[in-house]
Amino acid sequence: MKKTIIITILLFIAVIAATIYLFGDFNKNNKQDSKALQYLPENTLAITSFANNETVDTIFKDYELFKAIIGQGNFSNLERLKTELLQSEQLTPFVAGQQILLSFHQEKDQITPLYSVQVGQSLDNNTLATLIGQIGKNYKVQPFDTLGQRFFGLNKGIKDSTLYCAYSHEIIFASYSKQVLAQIFDKNVKKINTKQIEFFVNHNNKNTPLSLYFFNEQLAQVARILMKSKFGNYLNLIDSLKGQTSWNMNFKQDAFIFKGVTDLTGSKNSYLQLFANQTAQVQALGNYLPKNTASYIDFSISDEHSFRSGLKELLIQQKEYDRVSKSIKNLEDDTKVSFDSVIAPLFNDEFALAELDNQDVLGLISISDSSLFANNFKKFSSSVGDSIYQFKYSQLLYASFGEPFKSFTRPYFTIVDGIMVVANRTGILRDYRESFREKQFLSGTAIFKNHAALQNSRSNVTFYLEPKAGKSNILDNLKSDYAKNFKDEEQFGFQNFYSWSYQLSGNQGTFSSSLYALYKSDTRLGGKPEWTVQLESRIINKPWVLDQDGKNKFIMIQEQDHTVHAFSPDGKELWQNLFQGEILGEPIQLQDLSIIIVTKIRLYRIRPDGKNMNGFSVELPSTASYGATISNFNKEQRIYIPATDRILAYSLDGKRIEGFENNTVDSRILFDLKITTLGQTNYIIAGTSTASVYFFNENGKIIRKQSLDTDGESVRNPIGLVAASDEKNSFVYVADNKGSIFKVPFEGESKKIKLGSWGKDAFFNFEDISGGADRDFIILANNKLNAYSSRDSSSYFEYKFIEDASNRPLFFKRIGKSDVLGVGTDNRMIYLFGSDGLVQDGFPIEGFSKFYYGPINYGDNANYLICMKKDFKVYAYKF
Repeated sequence: MKKTIIITILLFIAVIAATIYLFGDFNKNNKQDSKALQYLPENTLAITSFANNETVDTIFKDYELFKAIIGQGNFSNLERLKTELLQSEQLTPFVAGQQILLSFHQEKDQITPLYSVQVGQSLDNNTLATLIGQIGKNYKVQPFDTLGQRFFGLNKGIKDSTLYCAYSHEIIFASYSKQVLAQIFDKNVKKINTKQIEFFVNHNNKNTPLSLYFFNEQLAQVARILMKSKFGNYLNLIDSLKGQTSWNMNFKQDAFIFKGVTDLTGSKNSYLQLFANQTAQVQALGNYLPKNTASYIDFSISDEHSFRSGLKELLIQQKEYDRVSKSIKNLEDDTKVSFDSVIAPLFNDEFALAELDNQDVLGLISISDSSLFANNFKKFSSSVGDSIYQFKYSQLLYASFGEPFKSFTRPYFTIVDGIMVVANRTGILRDYRESFREKQFLSGTAIFKNHAALQNSRSNVTFYLEPKAGKSNILDNLKSDYAKNFKDEEQFGFQNFYSWSYQLSGNQGTFSSSLYALYKSDTRLGGKPEWTVQLESRIINKPWVLDQDGKNKFIMIQEQDHTVHAFSPDGKELWQNLFQGEILGEPIQLQDLSIIIVTKIRLYRIRPDGKNMNGFSVELPSTASYGATISNFNKEQRIYIPATDRILAYSLDGKRIEGFENNTVDSRILFDLKITTLGQTNYIIAGTSTASVYFFNENGKIIRKQSLDTDGESVRNPIGLVAASDEKNSFVYVADNKGSIFKVPFEGESKKIKLGSWGKDAFFNFEDISGGADRDFIILANNKLNAYSSRDSSSYFEYKFIEDASNRPLFFKRIGKSDVLGVGTDNRMIYLFGSDGLVQDGFPIEGFSKFYYGPINYGDNANYLICMKKDFKVYAYKF
């Protein structure tokens, strides 16, 4: 499927919005709008109304999206026009605070604006001529008469720069085209009707910076102006529209958002009108599209009966029903089953059409009952091998869903996860199945996720486009001048729009409608890092931020060859050092700013300049299994290291403390050792892979061992510690592999708490994410993130990842706010969650699963994301 570029329509609408900014502010008196509207031609493409004052200038100061759409040159010209004319000393008393209409009109192969400015008092032509002469010092003023009306031309002395204006009915009309301006006064040109004017006035929102109105039947005409080729499957849907649309702008710094009402009344031959009496549904098929999708359109229905009866009437009107009926009759004669009662009910209430970046096309249809489908699909299809089938009868999908599937005459299909995926070539389906197996979905990308956060989750019709993925198709279909602008990155910024979407939701015969366009951002999608550093290989630990001298911090990163790099907060390398092995656990910085580091075979204590302290490094007699824990029992600091089935102990000068290694545990010690003092007893606590909890004193003597019944299964997660004032109220938490947490007291019997359902691959952490007095149970299992209260085991958030998430969550403190947790997914997307369980603004961002989030220097209250991408560069993003 080619020639499907609806982006041209969206860009046109955005151009209108961009131009509005230069000329106005909030609507204050809707009744004034109708005065100038009644003089505009019936074939007006689009209109907006606003008051002439400077409030919006403040709101949209340096609003980059407008410049990106209309171009740097046009933006400068419009600003000059506003400053020299509308804000001139002579004209301001007449137009300040008055209503302005900005309308757009077709003129040959281009779109031309017309300005209609209401004035606060009556003017005659002599007074107007005097005013124009006074404000036009930088222009050559040329008066002339046509259609019984005095026109003025203001010539800047540059080719095609003449602004033509005329005054009538207490309105100044102006345009760079005298032909367009002349239509206002030509009595033979039919004007906008009263019903349309009432619609625009009634749906204008006073509390929005910008409002936009357009005639639906003109959308196809706009597309024809911009495109050099015929319509395809997407744009065919707008070719027979009637009625009008009114949108109001929701301001966002890095996105265009317009919301309002669309009336398709009178669009009897329109496919989209079938959804006017449906209600919005959650749409899920976008989650099954391959990563290389350039655009798609998703349809959902709430009332199957009304949809199918309406589709039948539409096919009859379009003289298509007889052809479709023949195919259905052939099916029913051959199979002896009813299409309406047996075949049609196999499909659910959602279907979609997608175009890939190579211009291949997929159709997706939700199956209502997988078992029922399995028992019946061979009645209308035959196998071609490799889990791919072909329809035996033509036009069955067209009969079921209408226009979107018209090009699928006898398509091939495959079934994945309750979804029928159709295509006109088997190779397309084989490629799709490979993407599905590897979970390479569009829904897993940063662009899609950020866009999904903007738009409504419920809709009846959603069109989505990523211009970068569809660039070649866009350029193929735009006329040369528009294609040139689209490619020009110096004067225009079309390349900086990540994604566009348009949504329609049925509303008792009309529609709620929305337009969204996601623009680049310094913090969104990793748009603009503060700095980057190129490394030779992948980092194997999350970055750490440590103190350099009490006044400055530094960032420490270890890459795959075990080289450790230290960077200043502005990305300058301070030093590098090669360590013997991967750093285990967390480096620990002591009061003198020295840093304790453990690898499998050595214990290090280094200064902030990367050099070893005297007596270090120290070779370990047993292989370390995690990083160190520092105690301060009896005012003496010691270093404790878990070493598989025993504990190693050292003084701060690197001297080994004997005794610990003689008290081995029953299996591998998991993660770090916990320490606490209760009463007169100092505790060192270890959890093992056989679900045993050991309580040692500071000299390595086992005080208590608690073995837990996990049905013989080993455990794999760190233990959690709650240390109160005494042993009776202090606990250790241990997670099993079946959805339960053991609460192990320092004294007494353990208690088993059922939380959920998970398996041996689940991640359990005991951390404070809710911001309360107690820590929380954090579970990541089966690509689902849950947080539970440790006080009453209640769940207070849940998040389901579409892609695989098999990396342990990371936990960070940030300035002035509650702690956050981060998750890196298997397809290199970084998510950050707050205490409410919502993905934080600006996330997800592309990057490996080892990352840091938080402050990076004294005196800087911002939080930073430090991460690596597949180019082996370290990126620092400011939030």
